[in-house]
Amino acid sequence: MDKRLRHISLLRCFDAAARHQSYSLAAEELSISQAAVSQQVRNLEEHVQVKLFSREGRAMRLTKQGKTLSNSVTKAFSELSLGFDRIQIEPENGVLTVTASPSFCSRWLVPRLWKFSSLYPDIQVRALASAQYEDVRHSEIDVAIRQGEKQVDNVHQETLILDPIFPVCSPKVLEEHGLTSPEHINKCWLVEAIDHTCNKASNGFNSPNGFSWHDWFNLAGIPMNQDHHKWMEVTTWEMGINAVLSGHGIFLTSGCMAQDLIESGALVKPFDIQIEPGLKFSLLYDEESPRIARINVFTDWLKQELQN
Repeated sequence: MDKRLRHISLLRCFDAAARHQSYSLAAEELSISQAAVSQQVRNLEEHVQVKLFSREGRAMRLTKQGKTLSNSVTKAFSELSLGFDRIQIEPENGVLTVTASPSFCSRWLVPRLWKFSSLYPDIQVRALASAQYEDVRHSEIDVAIRQGEKQVDNVHQETLILDPIFPVCSPKVLEEHGLTSPEHINKCWLVEAIDHTCNKASNGFNSPNGFSWHDWFNLAGIPMNQDHHKWMEVTTWEMGINAVLSGHGIFLTSGCMAQDLIESGALVKPFDIQIEPGLKFSLLYDEESPRIARINVFTDWLKQELQN
């Protein structure tokens, strides 16, 4: 072992002084005297034979070498804290932070969280909407729900749901356009979520095959004449659903995004032709997380709720 690591107690004092740029504030944090802080820093400088601080008036400033050492010490102490977190398992009760894509979060997750809270009132869920991948091993995120899939090392990942894609519209559009045959869709405004029709999502996850109207028309075996189509492009599933809820055209979506609206009668599914396997969501979490007890409770509930 490097003999310099024997001076870890001195490094703790140095770290406090470096963060505060003040011996007096470091002393206050460590509950020791300012003179003790000064002495420990001098002892460390003697051991490493490098000047770590320089005085500028009444302030203590890190030297170039001091800044280099401070960066390394900060990282080392952060890694040690993470190690302590991983061996000190937290109880089932407490705060659980969950992130999902904005559309899934607002359309599916948040409207159902009251069910989880009624079953587990001592677990407080923080729902964060984000389109980016978060590192569940080195952040405050406990559970991530992401569209598609991505190879992530040392993280539990499984397919949460495979959801077919199909057209939905308002009852008004259904009646006005007489949608009794798939060919009649050629008379409608077509609404499409453009950021979900590509094979590579912006967050690095590999999405399933395209979910465009071109795909659906090909699947239905119907000619698609774009010259006569009225077209609207939106950037999220939620925007597309809001468009058709207002009576504007017909939209390709999935069951998890629209099933509650179909059941209530606000939207209708005019045809059973659907793209499969369709929309894929992955579930990610750190199996070594200190909050694994509440993670397991939440993910078990999540899977059961998706089956209902």
